[in-house]
Amino acid sequence: MPRSKITSKSKDLITDDGSILASVIEGEQVRLNVAVGWVTNLTGYTIVAKIVEGNNTQDSGTVPTEPLTNGIVTTLDIIDSDGTDNEFDIVIPETLINSWSTTPAVDKPIYGFFGLEIRDTGTGSNQMVWKPMRGLVEVRYSPTEES
Repeated sequence: MPRSKITSKSKDLITDDGSILASVIEGEQVRLNVAVGWVTNLTGYTIVAKIVEGNNTQDSGTVPTEPLTNGIVTTLDIIDSDGTDNEFDIVIPETLINSWSTTPAVDKPIYGFFGLEIRDTGTGSNQMVWKPMRGLVEVRYSPTEES
């Protein structure tokens, strides 16, 4: 069998399950439980999750293709009640979009870009850094947020 061209993109050595969509309601606070399948003990690991405001167009309801320039970046709280296992919760706060430039309308959500990073206890070249989840957070309209 011949070898493929050096520029071929036919095989990716690093795979994942694809991006996620977390749909929340404006003013809702939720916890997403995550179990890290390749680790049994997260002691000493650093876990960071962030949401970056998308370049949402008012009343469009479409998924943005880029973050908003100088948009809000929210670092999410991580709750790990047992650091010796492989599970933790990510908190999406009820105040997530309070400072965003756009708010959702009925049947026209707004979006942010979500990313999760996990670093092991190594240093330098001996440290592994994983980015196992990424995707969108969709924020839908809620009448209870009206004044």
